Amino acid sequence: MVAVMLLTLTIIVSTQAMLQTNRQAAQMRTMAAARGIVQRNIDTALTVAWDSTAEPPILALTGGIPASYNDGSPDPAGSDNVQIATMQDDATATGPVTGTMTRTVTNVSTGNPVATLRRITIQLDYSYNSRPYSIQMTTERAIDD
Repeated sequence: MVAVMLLTLTIIVSTQAMLQTNRQAAQMRTMAAARGIVQRNIDTALTVAWDSTAEPPILALTGGIPASYNDGSPDPAGSDNVQIATMQDDATATGPVTGTMTRTVTNVSTGNPVATLRRITIQLDYSYNSRPYSIQMTTERAIDD
């Protein structure tokens, strides 16, 4: 009888530990996917062609006010929501995890009136299991001219 109780207790504790580990792994996968999306947009801001004749949308000034920005991911609603992950294996998830991406682009004073330098901040806000998360990265970019 004692052995059966110990075996039952071990099975229950082990199952709970595996479920908790799976939930944490799903949360980490979502966070890694969000970081990847923000990093991809920072990479785009750093590598897109920019000269005095053409300013790419990702480098357009926002006047220090965050502006909604769609990174090009398809969104059926047409909004600036970005799909981060689809959690099909998580019983608590209700579908895809989406977030709102914002970008803030400001001029940086260089002391040289000819040089153009911009600070780009990309931020992705999302919630997972009713908890808010935010990933933010910042870089600076000079004009190609």
